[in-house]
Amino acid sequence: MSKDQIYGGLIFAIALIVAIGYITAFFAPYLNLPSWWRDWAIALPIFIIVLAVLGIFMWIGWVMFTTPPPQPIEVEEEKEGEKEKTGEETKNE
Repeated sequence: MSKDQIYGGLIFAIALIVAIGYITAFFAPYLNLPSWWRDWAIALPIFIIVLAVLGIFMWIGWVMFTTPPPQPIEVEEEKEGEKEKTGEETKNE
C-alpha cells in the first residue's frame, strides 16, 4: 500500500468521524443532548466558511497588490512595426 493510499484512508476516516459528530450535534435536542450543541453545529461551519472566503479574498488582494504592473504593450507593437518595415524594404529591392 502506497503513502497516497494511506493518506487517502486517513482523510476518509477523519471526514467520516467529523460527519457523524456533526450529524449527532445537529440532532442533539432529539437525542437528549444539550440543545446548545445544535447551535454550535450550525454556527461553527458558517463561521469557518466565512473566514475561508475572506481569507481567499485577502490572498487575491495581496497578490494583486504585490504583483508589479505588466510592461507596456507599445514596446511589442514597435518591434512588430520594425519587422514589417524591413520586410517591405526587401520586397522593393
